[in-house]
Amino acid sequence: MSPQTCFHCGLPVTERDPPVLEIQGQTQAFCCTGCQAVCQAIIGAGHVDYYRYREAPGRHVDADLVPDVLRQAELYDRPDIQRGFVRTGGDWREASLILEEIRCAACLWLNEQHLRGLDGVLEVEVDYTSHRARVRWDPQRTRLSEILRAIAAIGYVAHPYDASHSEELNAARKRRSIERIVFAGAIGMPIMQFSITTYIMGQPDAAGQLPLWVILGRWTSLLATAVILAYSGQDFFAGAWRDLRRGRLGMDVPIVIGLIVAWFGGLYATASQSGEVYNDSIAMFVFLLLVARHVELRGRLIASASLDRMARVIPRTARRVVRDREEEVAVIDLRPGDRVRVRPGEVVPVDGEIVQGLSSFDESLLTGEPSPVPKQEGEPVMGGSINGDQAVLVQVLRPSDESTVSEIQRLVEHGLRTRPRYAALAERAAVVFVAVILAIAAATATLWWWLDPGQLVHNLVAVLIVTCPCALALATPVAVTLGAARLADLGVLPLRMSGLESLATARVLACDKTGTLTVGEPRLCLSEPLGPWSQAQVLRIAVALEQSSEHPFARAFRQGWQGAVDPVQGLRNHPGQGMEGTIEGRSWRLGRPEFAIRGGHVEPALSRRIQALRGEGHSVIVLAEEGEGPVALFGLIDQPREGLEAFINGMRQAGVRRIVILSGDHPDNVARLALRFGIEEFHGGVSPAQKLDWMRAEQLAGRRVIMMGDGINDAPTLAAADASLSFGEAADAAKVSSDFLITGKGLDGLPAARVVARRTRRIVLQNLVWAAAYNLCAVPLAALGFVPPWGAAIGMSLSSLLVVGNSLRLRHRHREGSGPQRGTDRAHPAPVVSG
Repeated sequence: MSPQTCFHCGLPVTERDPPVLEIQGQTQAFCCTGCQAVCQAIIGAGHVDYYRYREAPGRHVDADLVPDVLRQAELYDRPDIQRGFVRTGGDWREASLILEEIRCAACLWLNEQHLRGLDGVLEVEVDYTSHRARVRWDPQRTRLSEILRAIAAIGYVAHPYDASHSEELNAARKRRSIERIVFAGAIGMPIMQFSITTYIMGQPDAAGQLPLWVILGRWTSLLATAVILAYSGQDFFAGAWRDLRRGRLGMDVPIVIGLIVAWFGGLYATASQSGEVYNDSIAMFVFLLLVARHVELRGRLIASASLDRMARVIPRTARRVVRDREEEVAVIDLRPGDRVRVRPGEVVPVDGEIVQGLSSFDESLLTGEPSPVPKQEGEPVMGGSINGDQAVLVQVLRPSDESTVSEIQRLVEHGLRTRPRYAALAERAAVVFVAVILAIAAATATLWWWLDPGQLVHNLVAVLIVTCPCALALATPVAVTLGAARLADLGVLPLRMSGLESLATARVLACDKTGTLTVGEPRLCLSEPLGPWSQAQVLRIAVALEQSSEHPFARAFRQGWQGAVDPVQGLRNHPGQGMEGTIEGRSWRLGRPEFAIRGGHVEPALSRRIQALRGEGHSVIVLAEEGEGPVALFGLIDQPREGLEAFINGMRQAGVRRIVILSGDHPDNVARLALRFGIEEFHGGVSPAQKLDWMRAEQLAGRRVIMMGDGINDAPTLAAADASLSFGEAADAAKVSSDFLITGKGLDGLPAARVVARRTRRIVLQNLVWAAAYNLCAVPLAALGFVPPWGAAIGMSLSSLLVVGNSLRLRHRHREGSGPQRGTDRAHPAPVVSG
């Protein structure tokens, strides 16, 4: 900064006695007290490096506006306002903030470092692409208003993330990108016209001298190229400078070196009136690279918009009904128990229950199921679903920040924080690749200095420009993000994208039975006392033993029970077996016959009765008293999930060669379901430990396995699987152990999800292979002088365009797996049975 400009914002210093600060031994002047205060806050926090790293001056800070910002920050401490955007944990709060006035990467670095240094801030993540900051803090030590004040103190504005405002910021970024492309194209056209003219008419005259029109044209083109570099190409230089300051080699480093060598080589040739100039190559390269990066930006924004659409679909207001009168209120003000009117075509604002009317609802955004779902009084509706037929009155069950759509969005964002293995490898390879290219460029310069110095600049520029580390770095992010959005469209939420590769490639699918292949809502169809006990007595004992279990059978016992529940002492859950406990001094067991009856000895008559019930499709549960033997039989029936047959056929068509059932249910029940749907391998009566042993044996044999389950007893196997899936209504332990969560009740979306995973993986690998093959071929050719600089510019830009364009194919629905896959069009082998 010159003495006449503000040290912080760069505006002219007009006051005769301006505000000043002593910074690293030098007195710096400021245009106003606002800029002085911001600079003092930055320096006082120990972030003086910001002024070394920044690529553009900070914004002018009007001191009169600062109190307004601080007063507004107080509003965000109100619990009623925080409900709309703050997540709450046991001892923490978390919010997503949009950072405004961001001018370069140094601004983001400054905000991140400043927030990390605040007392009470537990965790900070800043995304450069979206300018979003995820901040977690301890409410006992700091408040959100203090965090917002701290950001305002260093000259920036932060406010809670809002999808519509983010869309406006993204539109501004796209507009700036297009402006730079248009500018580069408009200035580059006369440069290209001059170059074409010189190629056609020739340059030196008969005496070997350049004509005056060529000399003037070269100087004009050189100046025009400098203008293109200064405006349209400024992001390349800023990015390279940022990377070098941080001691790393980024993608912009070889680009900038190539542009600098080409421009100064052209300057030398123009001044000496001899040799070649590269103005046309520079103009073409900057233009094409800007186009490629604009396509990349569009790809990133499209991927981001696919994930943000859930936030945009929820309306801001709702019609709350109070004493038969409607009033318009903010959605965040709705509380459990409130009633809202939802008219046809409107979006349900929060999760609720219909208390008046009936209609059908489009839940495709949430579950991936395209058909409208009919709902009537007493049935739940999800926030984000669309009312299709007629107006209904909905009673609110959960506030907006706890609704299904909010939870889905949080889960997807969490899933994207983990990436497939090849994505991390590609990013690391891109950094190493830049170092290798710089070494090759140095070797090229040395070689041609020795062979033909006249070709040194020509070939050096071609090597630096033709390389495309961008293709390596772009090979995975856009494709993986779009893949996650497509999975969410299908009702399969990616909790950990690291499981994507195994979901795409595993040939073995293992499934639990109850609650996974069946709906998990068995009905108690038979209650048969075996002694002097009455039906009501044995049911009362069974309900007491099952009162704390989340197993589907336990829910079947509790459903419809209206009486009191007896207290149980020493209640113990035996996963996969049953429950035991003491009621009024009597010890009871409820579960599989082999578990309930001590010693597993079943009388022949009772065994025949159990077999007969199983032959009718019942899952048999026995209630037995310690020392007295069995006192009751219970029969439960669970229906297969909707679309089970299509799911099995679809998974086979999508490349799964073995489908295996691993169930704790009796082998007869497992066999009946397996044979009904053509599943070749099934294992009944297996414990959680046996499921885990089976999984490890398969993996030791070199096979990748996908596991589907829903219960606590499935959690160890889900965690050990290469890829795991569970359901939204599953036990918490199963969901925590899963890589993907199925939001709907049907299974028909899973074959399509595997197809999406395979397409995502295939597109990423195509991008990586193309990037590697292109660079392996193009770099040696450029080093040997076979690629001119303008050809290098075209090749490098087209390489980036191809990678991004290939990734964007994931936006479109693609029918795949409609026919038999290789290796799956064989007859079913003999069933494999165990248990």
